[in-house]
Amino acid sequence: MALHRTARHSTPTLPPLVRAHSLFRLRVSFVGGGFKPYGWEIYDEEDGKNVRRSPSGFRTSAEAWQAGLWLLDQHDTSDC
Repeated sequence: MALHRTARHSTPTLPPLVRAHSLFRLRVSFVGGGFKPYGWEIYDEEDGKNVRRSPSGFRTSAEAWQAGLWLLDQHDTSDC
């Protein structure tokens, strides 16, 4: 990494850091029996690791999907 000096200042300036963007994906799966057997998982597409899982179950896969999408839209999972 090369340091650059500006003409007016004698302090070195560093090139800006660029954060890599991970692609987060949502999946819904059957997680157990009972009245709410479906759950969602948000995972990093690059390494396949789970970022977050639903803390409770849902009655249908569609409900789980909507809840997971809401979380992706609201939080962008950058704080996960």
